[in-house]
Amino acid sequence: MGWTSNDYQHEGYVAEIAPDGRLSGSSTSAGILFHGITGHYQPAGESDPNEEIVPHDLIMSWRGACTCGWQGELWRRVFTPEEADIATRKEYVPLGDAAYVSMEVEDAVQEEWHVHIAPSEAILGVEAAAKEHRQAGHRLDKTVAAAKAAGASWTDIGRAAGISRQAAHERWADK
Repeated sequence: MGWTSNDYQHEGYVAEIAPDGRLSGSSTSAGILFHGITGHYQPAGESDPNEEIVPHDLIMSWRGACTCGWQGELWRRVFTPEEADIATRKEYVPLGDAAYVSMEVEDAVQEEWHVHIAPSEAILGVEAAAKEHRQAGHRLDKTVAAAKAAGASWTDIGRAAGISRQAAHERWADK
């Protein structure tokens, strides 16, 4: 399960990490799929000829990942519930179980990913405000032209716009 930024430029997810350091892309019931063929693991088969399957029991860590290349901090697999500790990024997943993190860890990784995308999300707000500003400017220009055509003075237009008569004249006289 992953997350998508509002601008669709970032897709984040929890990635399983193969013993050789590769990050996962997806999984099967037999294990986790990793891109690239090393010859150390079972090939995924004809449907995924460039991937191989790493068994769940060989997954010893995870990290947040994003399609832009960002990677979060490492989470380590521990083998007893007593060793598990969110604060120190230790997740208990019993051997023999699928190597998927808990919702608690997934939520923590998602929060870390949100910090990663915060600047681009903030830029979306700037872009929206700038667009609204341009649109308002165009509406103001058309409204001033209509007011002038209807016989309004530069003094009245300036007062309505919150600027001086001279500033109103300088801004809109040539439009």
